[in-house]
Amino acid sequence: MDMAVEAGVIKQHLIDPEICIRCNTCEATCPVNAITHDDNNYVVRADVCNGCMACISPCPTGSIDNWRTMPLVRAYTIEEQLTWEELPAELTPEQLEAAGVSAASETDEAATPATQPQPAAAVPGEAAFNSAQYGAAVPPWSAAYAYTNLFPPKTPTTATVVGNFNCTEAGFDSETHHIVLDFGVVPFPVLEGQSIGIVPPSVDAIGKRHHARQYSVASPRNGERPGYNVSLTV
Repeated sequence: MDMAVEAGVIKQHLIDPEICIRCNTCEATCPVNAITHDDNNYVVRADVCNGCMACISPCPTGSIDNWRTMPLVRAYTIEEQLTWEELPAELTPEQLEAAGVSAASETDEAATPATQPQPAAAVPGEAAFNSAQYGAAVPPWSAAYAYTNLFPPKTPTTATVVGNFNCTEAGFDSETHHIVLDFGVVPFPVLEGQSIGIVPPSVDAIGKRHHARQYSVASPRNGERPGYNVSLTV
């Protein structure tokens, strides 16, 4: 990232306003306060973002995962981004050349940051499961029928909580949370309206294993971010 800046090129991190659901996940997650918003859009400050990628996994829709190669002097300002209804197109090689950015600089210096996370494989060398490969025209295999008891209580699978966001305003005794679960490479087929049993790790207050609690699936069958996660609102 530093080399890109020195060469006058930046791989600018942008949020797609057409996909963003304005859940505040990214702004709450960002450790350097590079993300802000108004009543219209959530946007990223190019001069503050350090490319740490902390905001990528928790985003439930993938709207945060967008990049544009830009001459540093023409990086999109906060004011511009706040007015967008859709993302601007990537600059053409001719436009970059006109701005004094060579094709070599674009390729070598402004490549997508190497720290951008990829789906983790359960076994080294094993390809990650990606249900998005089925495409919009062909329904995912999980849509064939409702699968049940694939992972019974005695042989559960494991998910990582990559998002846990309180949807309730302050001052209420009860809370509604939006939970995002990442199953990695483990296929976890669900249909809208199904519920899944969640068993928290560790033990309860008296030292016994927690019982499973049922929660309804709040995401579409292929995940809010296709092939990436399952979401619950509880």
